Amino acid sequence: MAKVLLVENSRTARYALVQFLQGQGYEVVAVGFGQEALDTVSQAPNDFALIIMDIYMPRMNGHEASKLLRDKGVTTPIVAYTASTDNRDKAMCLSAGMNDFIQKSEDHATLGAALKQYIA
Repeated sequence: MAKVLLVENSRTARYALVQFLQGQGYEVVAVGFGQEALDTVSQAPNDFALIIMDIYMPRMNGHEASKLLRDKGVTTPIVAYTASTDNRDKAMCLSAGMNDFIQKSEDHATLGAALKQYIA
């Protein structure tokens, strides 16, 4: 079973995403902030098949967390999962080392497709 790290500061969204991901057969570790993502990955750098990262979070946003993960040599695919539709946000995510930029949807269909793309 592939393990996914979910980084989402909204408790409601985090709960819904955990339910979706577990329903798809993934083991999920969910954290609420960018620094928690860094701490979690540094404890087990090769444990995750995918990191799903919100980009707008307090303290440390998804861009910053992704850049720091890449600077530490983490090669795990990182997917931005956000409500943003701004092309500037997409460009910032990609330049920070994220592999993809996906807009949030109620049914998580786009996320489901990304899971299949990034997790073999």
